[in-house]
Amino acid sequence: MSQIESQIEMKKFILSGYPFLYIRTDDERPVIETVNKIAKNNHREHHVFTWNNASGLYREDNSDSDITLTTAKGILDYIKNYAGGNAIFILHDFHQFFEQAEMISYLKDTVQNITIPMTTEFLSKRYQNAHNHVYKHIVITSPVQQIPEELNKLVSVVDFGLPGKEEIRALFNEFTKTSSENRFLSEEEKNKIVNACLGLTETEIFNVCSKSMVLNRGKVNYKDINSEKSQIIKKDGTLEFFEPAIGLSDVGGLKNLLGWVKKRKLAYNEEIREKHNLEMPKGLLMTGIQGCGKSHSVKAISNYLEVPLIRMDVGTLMGKWLGESEGNIRRAIRLAENVAPCVLWIDEIDKGIPDPSSSNSHETTKRVFSTLLTWLQEKTSAVFVVATANNINHLPPELMRKGRFDEIFFIDLPTEEERIEILKIHLNKKGFDPAHFSVIDIAKATEGFSGAELQVLIGESMFEAVYQNQSLNSKHLLNEVSKTSPLSVTMKEKIDGIREWATKNNIRPAS
Repeated sequence: MSQIESQIEMKKFILSGYPFLYIRTDDERPVIETVNKIAKNNHREHHVFTWNNASGLYREDNSDSDITLTTAKGILDYIKNYAGGNAIFILHDFHQFFEQAEMISYLKDTVQNITIPMTTEFLSKRYQNAHNHVYKHIVITSPVQQIPEELNKLVSVVDFGLPGKEEIRALFNEFTKTSSENRFLSEEEKNKIVNACLGLTETEIFNVCSKSMVLNRGKVNYKDINSEKSQIIKKDGTLEFFEPAIGLSDVGGLKNLLGWVKKRKLAYNEEIREKHNLEMPKGLLMTGIQGCGKSHSVKAISNYLEVPLIRMDVGTLMGKWLGESEGNIRRAIRLAENVAPCVLWIDEIDKGIPDPSSSNSHETTKRVFSTLLTWLQEKTSAVFVVATANNINHLPPELMRKGRFDEIFFIDLPTEEERIEILKIHLNKKGFDPAHFSVIDIAKATEGFSGAELQVLIGESMFEAVYQNQSLNSKHLLNEVSKTSPLSVTMKEKIDGIREWATKNNIRPAS
């Protein structure tokens, strides 16, 4: 639910006379702002009070009327007896008292006490008092949804959404009014800042924009905002945040894959997307031979799309308690959507998939996978999912069909031309000029080597050269090749099987 939808929902509940709302929110400030706006409604004006356990009760529309009332029972008594007119009482983090059975009963009694029945026929003697003509509302704000069974039928829940693009743009414009450096930002730069701020609360947006302005002499940079999102990921713990330092130029070969990604970047330009009615891409699945660049490509794709990269390891989401695993996957999905636009890397998705050939597949694993599949099919958020898989023998048809991913790519062992490219990339990274090496001869000699094996080859050769007190040259590399048995030799049958599977299932080659 977007923030605008949340605000509309709250307005409907309060103006309809609902006495008890539970607002799940990570930022109390916009909730208070929303309630203050609703309270000024000409149809039925309200006084607004806020309360927390630390500093007590405060009347928002009268700065001189703070009341030192810090006990939970005390505030509920105050609400019951309040006769000063229509009022909305915002109780911050009141869920912390739900461990006390007595407090749950007291809150239930208070809600029933302030509820105005539709007719006097529904009025019980217990709750008949002089204030039944006064509309009073209890609004609990909490970062978690934690509702006791006793209150379940009395409460209405609103999941208060994060600011959308319109709200963020308005916040940014307001925030940068006094900053001449930000007035001259291009529309493209502003759009990147707005997109980067998606998934942040209002408070987080103000904080990160302030930090970015300090770092950039008064100017906001969207890259600072993307980096700040790492804090959201780290605090939650279900996903892992990456800041890749590699681009598409650091990927050797895989021309089909990289060309496909370059076309999808068009959708990240809002003007182009709306003009040509393009859809945000869902993502892709990469499968194939180990060590041939799947993980490397994910990092390069994130860098190229200029969005944060977050990694999901399905195995680590599996908990030991009943319902814990399902809750973890839902929380991880929600977190990914909160920091969108982003790239969500589902690493080795095959490990989290129940093997259909095995009768021992755990029901929890099946439910987790079902939740993930449903989300992949139905998601509309700007989460570009890149899943990688090594063990392709039991990838189920429901994962492979169109709709979960936009495309599935098979990554094979690099060709001779690709090996030349990979060798040049890794030699450059190590500070060597590829022109001083017989790269073509080395590429011919390394037929059947994966990209990872070529990288290791250079590393091993460097140790040998240093040990001999020599500068690295082609001789060292070719000598190391003669000592190395690549995966394509040691696991020939398995690799032949993988290639056969890709051909049989008509998987699109990445090269």
